[in-house]
Amino acid sequence: MVENSAAVTFKSGFSNGSPIAYGEVLIYAPDNADIEFQNGRTDRNGIFSFLPDKPGIWKIEVDGGLGHKLIFTVNVAESEKKDLTAQTIKDPLQASMSIKVLLGISLIFNLCLAASYIRKKKIRRLHKD
Repeated sequence: MVENSAAVTFKSGFSNGSPIAYGEVLIYAPDNADIEFQNGRTDRNGIFSFLPDKPGIWKIEVDGGLGHKLIFTVNVAESEKKDLTAQTIKDPLQASMSIKVLLGISLIFNLCLAASYIRKKKIRRLHKD
């Protein structure tokens, strides 16, 4: 049984919006940056929770594999430690809306360019025959 402690919950994801499913998580306490306080894996939705035992700035590392690593900190205040509600951290890997719009426009442009190239290639082939 855990008393007088708040769970810190976060969701991790890649820049394309997909979750870091089953990513390796390392949690470091404010007073010990060398040995992890806790380790584990995110769930299939990229969610992980832990129970800090003291206030301070906690370092969190999420390894998504293939060189994708997320490192961020969570400031746990004394009042948050006694509150039994979960805290959700905004996913720092989520791309902003403007970047998503630009990527969408770029994708459409590249698809049109590829279609144009294929069409011209077919026309040249027909003229050769």
